[in-house]
Amino acid sequence: MRVIVIGAGPMGLAAALGAIERGHEVTVLEKHEIGSSLRTWGPTRLFSPLRMNIVPAMREILGNDLPSDDTLLTGPEFADVLAELARRDPLRDKIRTRSSVVAVGRRGLTRSDYAGHPLRRERPFRLLVDTPDGEEILEADVVLDATGGYTIPRPFGAGGLPARGELRLKTPLIRTLGDLHAQSLGGKRVLLIGHGHSAANAINALIDAEASVTWAVRTANRRPCQDIANDPLAERQRVVRRANDLAESPPRFLTVERRATIETIADNGHFDVTFTGGGRASFDAIAAFTGYRPDAGHVNELTVETSPVTEGAARLYRAISNITDCLMIPRVKPEDLESGEPNFYFIGSRSYGRAPTFLLQNGLNQLQTILDSLPK
Repeated sequence: MRVIVIGAGPMGLAAALGAIERGHEVTVLEKHEIGSSLRTWGPTRLFSPLRMNIVPAMREILGNDLPSDDTLLTGPEFADVLAELARRDPLRDKIRTRSSVVAVGRRGLTRSDYAGHPLRRERPFRLLVDTPDGEEILEADVVLDATGGYTIPRPFGAGGLPARGELRLKTPLIRTLGDLHAQSLGGKRVLLIGHGHSAANAINALIDAEASVTWAVRTANRRPCQDIANDPLAERQRVVRRANDLAESPPRFLTVERRATIETIADNGHFDVTFTGGGRASFDAIAAFTGYRPDAGHVNELTVETSPVTEGAARLYRAISNITDCLMIPRVKPEDLESGEPNFYFIGSRSYGRAPTFLLQNGLNQLQTILDSLPK
C-alpha cells in the first residue's frame, strides 16, 4: 500500500516507521522542517519523560544516541532527536520537507460523490502539494494526517470571537513560549491572556524576567490553572503550582484580572486595551495563550466527520468526551479512530483538535491500532 503521512513531528515519524515495518511504501510530507512545531517551545520542557513520547522502533534506531528514558527534553531538544532519526534508515529519503499539502481528494470524486459507497474506497487519494520546485500531484492508498491541532491561534475576545481591533493589529503578539523567551521583557508592561499550561509556563517566565504583568484569566478561581491532585507528572505539578501560588498571592509587579476578557484593542505604538466591564490599560507587549485550533482547509473534499466541539475527529471525540485529564487512558475501539473517509485517518493531536486532554503516549497507542487496521 502507498501510505502518505502529512507532518513530520513525533506522531508523523512514528506513523512512518510503523507503516514501513508493516511493508507499506511510505512518503512523509512536512510543510516546514522536521519537528518545527516543537522548536517554537524555546527552553520549555515537556511534562512527560522521553519514554512516554517515543515508540520502540525509535529507540532501536537511535540506540545510545538517545537520552535516558526519564529525561524531560525541551521542545528543540526533542526536535533534534527527530531530525537525527530522519537521517537514518529506514526514514532516510522518505521525508520531503518544505512540502505543503494544499488539498486532498479522491481521484475523480468530489466530497458529495458516492458518500458512504464502497466505490470511494476503490479510488486512490490525490494530494496537491506545494513544493520548492512548484506544485505536484501525488497519489496514495492511505493518508495519515499528523498536522497537529495547534496550527491556528484562537482569538482572545469574549466568547472566542476576535476582540474589536484584534484583526487589525500590525505589531505581532507573542503566541509561543519560544517567542516569549526570545524577547527582552524586563521592566516592560505585559498583558498575559489565558490560564492553560502554556500560560502557566509563561507567567513563570515573565516573573523571572521581572516584567510588570497583568494576567487576564476567564475563571474566577483564585488558583486559575488546573491542578491535578497527586500529579504523577512532577514537572507539570511544579509549573502549575508556582503559577497558582503567584496568582493567589501576587507580588507587587503582578496584577491578576479574573473573569476578564478583552473587549477592544488598538495598536498605538503600544497596545491600548479595554476589558469587558470597562477597565482600561496600556501594554508594551501581549502574550496571548488562548489555545489553537486545527487547520482543516486541505480536507474539504473528503467525507471526514469532524467534531462540532473540538474540530478533531468526531468519532474519537464521542469516545473521549468524559476524559478530564491527559493521563486518563481512554477506552477507544478501532472504529472510534475512523474518520468517515475510508483509509484516511487523523492521528495524534490532530485527532483531538481543541480537546486539551491529548497525551503523546495515548496518541502513539491509538496509532498502533490504526496501523494494524490498514489493508495489507
